Amino acid sequence: MKRFFQLLLCFVGVWGYSQKKYHFNYALSYEYSSVDSKTKKSNLYLVNSKSINYYLGESRDKDSINMNLIFLDHTGISSVSRIAIQDFYKAEVFSNECNSVVKHTNQFKNKANEYAFVKHNDTLINDVSYFHYEIKSIKSSKYQKRKKIQSAHLIIDKNSQEFTPLLYNPLFFNLYSKTPILPNGLFKIIYYTNLKGEITFKQELLNVVKIDKYLTIPEECDYTKSPE
Repeated sequence: MKRFFQLLLCFVGVWGYSQKKYHFNYALSYEYSSVDSKTKKSNLYLVNSKSINYYLGESRDKDSINMNLIFLDHTGISSVSRIAIQDFYKAEVFSNECNSVVKHTNQFKNKANEYAFVKHNDTLINDVSYFHYEIKSIKSSKYQKRKKIQSAHLIIDKNSQEFTPLLYNPLFFNLYSKTPILPNGLFKIIYYTNLKGEITFKQELLNVVKIDKYLTIPEECDYTKSPE
């Protein structure tokens, strides 16, 4: 069977001593839309509820047979692969070769100094109270306007404290690493606003499913062991 971008699908979990493995125990389904598009789309994140360091995301284009897999370990590894949709749901283990893995450079590390967390009053949705945090630039309004910088609003479920935050954005991860004040909990809604306070993008949690999947990479391309 032809490999998709060197991504090998393994249906039996056989671990070698020369592999690094990542475990995913939940799948989070989100629906998103932007001001530029009236069409709502969905995407999926595979996460480990106890780790903020890594996730596996999927995205789809007009291809009804294949999908893209996007893996990120904030501590030094990333990969983008293409896989048949039916194989994605069947597979228990995704095993990458080194030539499909690249070193993730933390290029936004210093950018965290330009942002801050802001805690707002709780948000009510259908009579349920959620935490509301904002990731906001501390640069001048003039600078923000020139650079078209937006704020990110995180609406966090209070009843899911067994989940660490899904820090899919490297800036989120860097800011949290510097100032870890976000409470545990699923992001019920994530939305972005411009300087006028207008919502430009919104992503809402649809479903949470318990899973048991793994991703492995050869130890020789475990770039998390290498200094930046």
